[in-house]
Amino acid sequence: MKRGSLPRPALLVSVRSPAEAAAALAGGADVIDVKDPAAGSLGAAAPSVCGDIAEAVGQQAPWTMACGELADGLDRLAAHLAATWQSLQEAGPATRPFPLAIKVGLAGCERGRPWRRQLAEIAHQLPAGVSQVVVIYADAASCGAPPAAEVLEAAFELRAMAVLVDTFNKQSDGLLGQQSLSQLQAWRMHAAAAGCRFVVAGKLGLEDFAAVATLGADIIAVRSAVCSHGRSGPVVPQLVRRVREGLIASTAGALLSETENMEKRS
Repeated sequence: MKRGSLPRPALLVSVRSPAEAAAALAGGADVIDVKDPAAGSLGAAAPSVCGDIAEAVGQQAPWTMACGELADGLDRLAAHLAATWQSLQEAGPATRPFPLAIKVGLAGCERGRPWRRQLAEIAHQLPAGVSQVVVIYADAASCGAPPAAEVLEAAFELRAMAVLVDTFNKQSDGLLGQQSLSQLQAWRMHAAAAGCRFVVAGKLGLEDFAAVATLGADIIAVRSAVCSHGRSGPVVPQLVRRVREGLIASTAGALLSETENMEKRS
């Protein structure tokens, strides 16, 4: 999931079925993310679905997994993970056996919940090679999530693989309607200082990529932009390809603009 020599951020596509995973890969997705979009921003897919998608993806790409909200209960999360690991082990040797990372939302955890300790408990129980992505909700104030500063501190403590900035309420404005580019840039710098990749999501579309390209994010995560009828529709390979090409063009434009500015200052 590192940018390496890619001329753009890596493209992560969230899918809910093996067919959608195949469509995302056909369109050029770099990372597959398994979730149930009908169950919320980070809705957890059924363990059997995770197993089926993992088997379909195999070694073609790394994959990650959304696990719902921590406020729904630590016991629920532990049971879901145990059932998912069992499903993955039963899927067969062709499967990439475990996800690269899991994501747990923090809506409702702002007050009175030991969310940092609970995330640490989850981290200690993950199989070898599976990491955590900590989540900053851009609309934290309205969904009762912890402030970004605390989440970034937790990312460092947990040695998280990545920091994801997303929106909890998918009916409201997207990421760029919730946070300024300067704030996102500051979070990216803090994530990098903590040794974490920086991932942005939240109803991002082609019209947002020119601005997002200036952030230097490692990964751009999408769903609605690559579905035929919004977030609840099926993933379409042609739309994935269009988003991928848009990222390439936007990143090239941002690099050209930066080069021109440097030349003017020299």
